[in-house]
Amino acid sequence: MRTTTTTTTPTTPTSAAPAAMIDRVASVLEAFDCERSLSLAEISRRAALPRSSAHRILQRLVVFGLVERDGNGYGLGLRMFELGTQMLRGSRFLRSAPPVLADLHRATGLAVHLSVLDGTEVVHLDQLAGAGLPAADWAAGTRSEAVHTAPGRALLARLPVEQWSSLVVRPRGGAHGIRSWEHLSRELLRIRERDGVAVDVHGSVPGVAVLAVPVGPTETVTALSVSGPVELVRPDRLTGPLRTAAGDIWAATIGIGRPVRRQVHPYAVARAGSA
Repeated sequence: MRTTTTTTTPTTPTSAAPAAMIDRVASVLEAFDCERSLSLAEISRRAALPRSSAHRILQRLVVFGLVERDGNGYGLGLRMFELGTQMLRGSRFLRSAPPVLADLHRATGLAVHLSVLDGTEVVHLDQLAGAGLPAADWAAGTRSEAVHTAPGRALLARLPVEQWSSLVVRPRGGAHGIRSWEHLSRELLRIRERDGVAVDVHGSVPGVAVLAVPVGPTETVTALSVSGPVELVRPDRLTGPLRTAAGDIWAATIGIGRPVRRQVHPYAVARAGSA
């Protein structure tokens, strides 16, 4: 009797399953967008995952030190901090900025921020708190909608005009913020007319003004800004020092170094009434 042997061909794994798992892990990590710890239920909801799936992923992330248990919840682990620190040390741009931010902060007494455009949001990379936005609002690592911030609009204005139509405006409370796409497009045109300078008065926080300029050539997506009480943030006095500081950051990034200036302070603010 003749027997037929059936040969089973091993199934070649596709990239679909690994990709899906990576997406789930990323969604869990992205759930941690605040300083406090999160419960399993909160992480599950934010990541749009079943509790059982979120729990399994969290358990593995705890093993690798990327997440840690915090009482009855979870928080980002020390390993995430280490990876972030390594990124900062490896970036010439981020190494070049802090001394300039410190000088600008001392010269103006205002809060100073360094932000980068990421899609439709700005990520705040560094901050020196002062007489301006509350420190927690734009703390390093936090995000804001680009259309509702001065640094975001300073960078959006650099986009080709034909790309502006894809920008979405979700109006926020208050009478001073961007209220519509038409309002946004007018503001972006004004920023271009001011050669890249974006001004926000009362839009982020009542009583606070923000002045922002891009850092580097057109293709860069980073902005430097100062914020403070409306009466102190005078564009006619602060635009010059802000542009100088932005230029110094870029010069140091590309290896030129900060120029030597024959004045008391590199970012001395013009006297009231000066142009």
